[in-house]
Amino acid sequence: MATQAATGTAIIADDLSVSYGPRRANASQRVLSGVSFELARGEILGIVGTAGSGKTALGRVLCGRGLLGRNPDWPWISGGSAQVAGIDLRHPSADDLRRLSLDIGYLAQDSGNELRVDLTVAENIAEPILSRDRNFDRASLGRAAAMLIDAVDLELGVLNRYPHELSRGQRQRVAFAKALIVEPAVLIVDEPAQGIDIIARPALFSLLERLNRARALTMIVISNDLATIERLTRNILVVDEGTVLAQGDIDVALGSSADGYLRRLRDAREFSRAPLPGLVSKETVAAAERVVEGLFVELSAEDERERAQEAAREQLIENRPEFARFFPAETESESASETGSVKE
Repeated sequence: MATQAATGTAIIADDLSVSYGPRRANASQRVLSGVSFELARGEILGIVGTAGSGKTALGRVLCGRGLLGRNPDWPWISGGSAQVAGIDLRHPSADDLRRLSLDIGYLAQDSGNELRVDLTVAENIAEPILSRDRNFDRASLGRAAAMLIDAVDLELGVLNRYPHELSRGQRQRVAFAKALIVEPAVLIVDEPAQGIDIIARPALFSLLERLNRARALTMIVISNDLATIERLTRNILVVDEGTVLAQGDIDVALGSSADGYLRRLRDAREFSRAPLPGLVSKETVAAAERVVEGLFVELSAEDERERAQEAAREQLIENRPEFARFFPAETESESASETGSVKE
């Protein structure tokens, strides 16, 4: 959906300071100061810090949502500059504001609780598009919503339910799907595993990995859990008490100082490195691949036929594994058809 950021730099923060409260450059209101980094298109940056370190405020500023309606409760840029997906967040133009929520996706820790209670799950997921274009093709939107629900490992039946009928973790996965429906160029995720059952987390991380690898999705992942960040990237920025302690490759950043917080991070760096695909069902992996291919890409009749034949072949081999050793690569479909099983 969204216009992809041009090849090159996707995010630039230059001596960025972030404040809450009235919009005047009062140092006492600042929650973060002196943040500088560049992120190329397709790169992932992990921002790690304790509660109150300023990491969430940084994510909120970089997603730009506070510019839409000038919400007084949101942080604002009180020093330096920031550009995300080509959008100037310090001095946005009218065109910047129009593009903002299409080019920059954002998932907050509590986004699942912000879903509209008067809309079904499908309507909530589609809302970012329908709020701009009420005439958008409903069938296409329905397919895209179903693909996303599949990819975040939820049952398709939740599409017609309302948020209050879902658990907290399910609502957060719906919000995850909603953040991806516009196919943003940049995605900012604050505590991606927050409130989500540990069994469902691999599907989300696997989906993010695939989107990053196949579609060059640029991401900022914010967490107080280093293991969460290390699942997706080795490029980190460590903040504590409103300042940047270290940044760069995780080994270099954590080993660059005797700071107490960095030392605690080093001591806590224990995490299972089991390959994500091994923890995700093949059906969910297939759903993620369809999302990666594009939510609004129309399949040709031949592609649909090939996909159906492949699914039938896999089911046949799963039920009758003895067939697997007899299928020559060039005549798999023909041999399967001769059994009468594939087309039944």
